[in-house]
Parts: sequence; structure tokens; C-alpha cells
Amino acid sequence: MTQPDQPVLIRHTSGFKYLLLSALLVLLICAIASHSAWAQTHTPQNQTPQNLLALHSLAKQNDPAFRAAASQLQADLETENQAFSALLPNINLGARIEKQDNTYDAFGMSIDASRNPGTYSLVLNQALFRPQAWETYKQSQLSGEVAKLSFQQAEQDLVLRLTRAYFDLLTAQDDLASIRDQKVAITEQLALAKANFEVGSATVTDQQEAQARFDLTVAQELAAQNQLAQRKLQLETIVGIPVDKLATLTPTTQLSAPTPNTAEAWAEQARNNNLRAQQARLAKLIAKGESNKARYGHLPTLDLTAQMVETEQQIFDGNSGRPFDLGVDSTTIGLVMNIPIFSGGGTQSQVRQQAALLEKATNNVELASRNATQAAKSAFLGVQTSLAQVKALETALASSELALQSNKTAYEVGIRINVDVLNAQQQFNATQRDLSKAKYTSLINMLELQAVAGQLNAESVQQINQLLVH
Repeated sequence: MTQPDQPVLIRHTSGFKYLLLSALLVLLICAIASHSAWAQTHTPQNQTPQNLLALHSLAKQNDPAFRAAASQLQADLETENQAFSALLPNINLGARIEKQDNTYDAFGMSIDASRNPGTYSLVLNQALFRPQAWETYKQSQLSGEVAKLSFQQAEQDLVLRLTRAYFDLLTAQDDLASIRDQKVAITEQLALAKANFEVGSATVTDQQEAQARFDLTVAQELAAQNQLAQRKLQLETIVGIPVDKLATLTPTTQLSAPTPNTAEAWAEQARNNNLRAQQARLAKLIAKGESNKARYGHLPTLDLTAQMVETEQQIFDGNSGRPFDLGVDSTTIGLVMNIPIFSGGGTQSQVRQQAALLEKATNNVELASRNATQAAKSAFLGVQTSLAQVKALETALASSELALQSNKTAYEVGIRINVDVLNAQQQFNATQRDLSKAKYTSLINMLELQAVAGQLNAESVQQINQLLVH
């Protein structure tokens, strides 16, 4: 029964191959032309990719938040100099010049006289025993260490903000590239569906399914372009210059596990080196100094004072009825002691207040230590999970690629329908995109783990930068 129809099938098959080859040739030419036009519009010629290390240097120069932290550090370090000045001699030079017009009446005589008296003084004060001033100086040294830790925290925050923005932009680029690859594949399937429908070897459903997927991909491409622009603006806000082309990870990049590779080891490092935990310990010492200063309110103070005063005066001579100039020079050296006797209970109240604040600071140290421990273990778990996801997605990508090729082959021989190929293509692109994102997440998680342990610095940026293709 089929033999009479065999020549028709042969003619249809030949026509199908002709249409297929023609459609593929047209699509290939359009794709090349459109890609070249887009590349000329969006990609600067001969541009070297901007890598993470170079952008980190720019961010340190241009990021307003980091520059504000640097200025704050400079201001905070001056506190020590101000506190130390209270322990050094205090020298003041004073001068007072007047003009006086006087009228002297004596012995029936009246004499008008003008004079310009002046007083010049040089006063020195030296604290000999002021325990509160000494305690303030020791506190200022601790405050300087707190300021340095705060600046290190700002440096860590800059690295994390920059890295997140960098890899967010790469993720947006990967999303857009994946959608465009999928769009090309769907366009090919749409052409095949139309060609097969023309020769009668496929139904209109295949063509409609491919057209629906194509329309959806166009909408997704527009959303991905907007997301890419947003991510680009975020990175440019940090580095302060336009960003076009970034160095990327290679598909074969292998990520290693953190060293040491145990949660407890990282927790121990965090308890000792976490920046917030260190600041809490220093804050406790400062609070202890405040408690000491409150108790020192009961103690006397002793100061050395010395002054030299030169006074120029004009004295009226009653016998002659004439004024004459008189100069007086005086030098005084002395000790000044102040002994507090009763302050209305204010000193005792301050002692109790600072004791309570010291107890609060002690509890804050314990809280910071526990938070650092918890954060380190959580960050380590995040690193392990993301690395496991990378391994799983690498396997899934190989399986998806194999499934895609199998579906394409099966569709060509007629045992699979068009929607099967579209689903396989979508799964492959999604897995490829998720693998790249998982690698970015793993690198960020590693940086967050180092930050919790107080180890995140420029060397960490250098290590990640070495993984990027420049």
C-alpha cells in the first residue's frame, strides 16, 4: 500500500532538506550580521578587560564611603595627641595695653596727664598629679586602636561591596548571553518547524510552540538588558569610572576548598581575630578606664604654676606735681593643690554608673565572641554548600548537553517533537548560567568567611583576580 506513495515521500524529503539548508543559511547570515552590529555598538574596539584588582585600586581612590572612613580615621587618631597635651606644660603669653587721660588736683594745682600703662605676662602650668588626665591619655591610645579596626572594617566592607557588584554584573552578563543563545536556538527550531510544516512533516502546533518560546525569550532579553544596565551602574558608583568589559572566569575554573577546612578552626580564628570582637574587647578596656576616672574623683590634684609679670605704670608725684613712669617686674612659682571634700554625692553616683557600664561592656565582649563564632560557622557552611553546588552543576551541565544533542538527533529522525528540543535547550542554558552563578557565589562566600575571621585584605582580592581571564 505504501509503494505508490514512495516517490512522493522522496520528493518531500528532498524538498525538506532544501528548505532546511536554505533556512539555516539565512539564519546564520542574520545572526552573524546582527552580532557584528551589536558588537560594534556595545563593545569598544581593542579594549582590555577591567579586572577585579584594578577596580579595587580605583574604588579605594573614588568610593565616597571608603574615603569618608579614611578621613574619620585621621580625625580619630588626633584624639591621642589632644589627650597627651593635657600632660604637657601649658604656656600662655598675655599682654594688656591701655591709654588713660587723667587730671590731678593737688595743692591748688590741676595737671592733665596722659599715660599708656601696660602689663605683660608669661604663665606656665604643669600638671604634676592628675590621675584622670593620665587615664584619659591611656583611653585615647585604645580609642586609636579602635579607629584602626574600624578602618579595617571599612576596607573589608569595600572589598565585599566591590566583589558583589563585580560578580553581580558578570551574572547579569551571563544571564543576557544565555537568553541570547537560547533565542538563537529557538530561532533555529522555529525555522525548522516552519519548514517541516511547509512540507507536511510537522503540525502547526510545533510552529506555534516555537513562536511562543521565541516571543517569551524576546521579553526576557529586554528584562535582562535592563538588569545588566542596573548592575553596571552599581559597580560604576563604587569605582567612580565607566565600566564596559570585565575579566571573567573560565568555564574550566576549579575552586578549591578553604584552608583550614573545618568549621571549628575558622570559628577559633573568628573569636580571636574578628574585627568587631576586637573592638568589643577594646571598648571594655575603655569602659574600665572610665570607671577608674570616676574613682579618681576622690583624689586630690597637684599642679605647678609659674608666672612672670611686667607692669608699666605712671605715678603722680605729689611734691612736684608731675607724673613719672614706674615699672614693676615680678616672678612667681608655686604649687596648687585641690582636695575634693564633698560633691553632693555626684562622685559616688558616677562610680556606680561607670561600674554598670563596665558590666555592659563585659557582656558585649561575650556577645561579640558568640556572634563571631556563629558567623564563622555559618559562612563556612555557605562555602561548603556553594562548592557542592558547583560540583553538582558541573555534572548536570554535562548531562544537559548530552540530553540536548540527543533530543536534536531524535527530532531529526522524527521520534521527538519540537517542544522536547526547546525544553532541552532551555535546561542546558539554565544549567550553564546556574553553574557560573554558583562559582561567583562560592567566591563571595569565601571572602565573607575571611572577613568574619578578620583575614580579608588586598591579598584576598589578588587571589581571586588570578582566577579571572584578563
